[in-house]
Amino acid sequence: MNGEQNQLQDEGKGPANWDESRVIVLLIGISLVIESLLIYYQAGSSQLVVAGVTGLSGVTLLLFAWLVPFEEVDDKAVDHDDKAAAEKVQIEDKTLKADQVIEKAVAEEKELVPEKQPIAEPVAEKAVEPAAKPEKKKEVVVEKEPEEKLSWFQRLTRGLTKTRTGFIGRLKKLVLGSTKIDDNLLDELEEMLFEADVGVKTTQELLDFLHKKVDEEEITDPQKIYELLRDQLKARLAKFSSEPNLQKDALTVMLIIGVNGVGKTTTIAKLARHFTKAGQKVLLAAGDTFRAAAIDQISIWGDRVGCEVIHGNEGGDPGALVFDAIHAAKKREVDILIVDTAGRMHVKANLMAELKKVQKIAEKESNGGPHEILLVLDATTGQNAVQQARLFNEALPISGLVVTKLDGTAKGGVLFAVEEQINAPVKFIGVGEKMDDLMPFNPEQFLEALFSDESDKTKQSDYNVL
Repeated sequence: MNGEQNQLQDEGKGPANWDESRVIVLLIGISLVIESLLIYYQAGSSQLVVAGVTGLSGVTLLLFAWLVPFEEVDDKAVDHDDKAAAEKVQIEDKTLKADQVIEKAVAEEKELVPEKQPIAEPVAEKAVEPAAKPEKKKEVVVEKEPEEKLSWFQRLTRGLTKTRTGFIGRLKKLVLGSTKIDDNLLDELEEMLFEADVGVKTTQELLDFLHKKVDEEEITDPQKIYELLRDQLKARLAKFSSEPNLQKDALTVMLIIGVNGVGKTTTIAKLARHFTKAGQKVLLAAGDTFRAAAIDQISIWGDRVGCEVIHGNEGGDPGALVFDAIHAAKKREVDILIVDTAGRMHVKANLMAELKKVQKIAEKESNGGPHEILLVLDATTGQNAVQQARLFNEALPISGLVVTKLDGTAKGGVLFAVEEQINAPVKFIGVGEKMDDLMPFNPEQFLEALFSDESDKTKQSDYNVL
């Protein structure tokens, strides 16, 4: 065997290797032979057949592991392949280096030897003109289109689009789309008024009025129901209508209150803008000494509007600030003093008590002020605005309401509910974010803008629109 292996090595072929599979077969064969002997030793001739079969299997595996030819590995071939691969790599490296040297030399030659320029033909002499300066790129100025100037009524009509298409649109579809007046129509009308945040009390009174009119006048045309409802809504808005209470030849003090997030500071700036345009001299008081950056915010608005702002230190006493602001307004001969207050939740008794303190100081120092206590409400909060109005009115005698963000809701019926709840008029409404989008409330204009899409239309044309 050793001689055979030596012969293989002499011929350049590697020794026969026992691989893992062959060793495993060999071990299994040995195990079976040993097991057959143990079976015969322990059981005797009674298990001779089992012992014989097991032993025969083990011998077969031993012969298989020993007699199957080995795969011969040609070491010389392997070495030859390795050497050939190494030589190939060396040749490629040398070729690459040679190419790089050639490229470098060519590049250096180009730098040293300038390219030959073609000989220009003689031309007639011309006056030498100075080289033209490169033209500067003209900056393209995009002119902003001038903002469309709209009247207050046009802004109001545009701002009430959501309410008009939501509440009023559904109302028209319900009433004018019916062929008769019955309990089902009135029940659906009641549900619609609730969804528009008109309020429980106002809705019930409107339905009682319609029931009474239908019975007394024996009304059968749904168009009449639509007209009666429109007239009733108008009458309710005009019920508490009132102009801002401005003092003649004396200082008017306005106290602006409301919960956090309704837009009090922005509303104050818009009020100042409105009165300034009307020729009034306005002074602002930064009474919100608790909210971070509130003083800076109202100061910025004051600069934009052109109004002076009286302010103290952050965290100071708002009552003392109001005292100073009233005396400063008198010295400056100001027409209107608008006082900002810290936003507070209507359920916080201690904060509501602080408002009463500010009110008493204003009353003592300004001869009956504050002459207007305006509660700012966010129309998008719906019935929550009604609850705020009721609780604020319990703490202070609210003289009027400022309803903002009417352009952001389809439930403009909250105006009717709030007025009925506290018996105070809506004095200003906001229908946008621009400075001129806050104006005194006019019930007739409001209803006209709300129902404007039905002007000069017949019943048949309403059906076509719907």
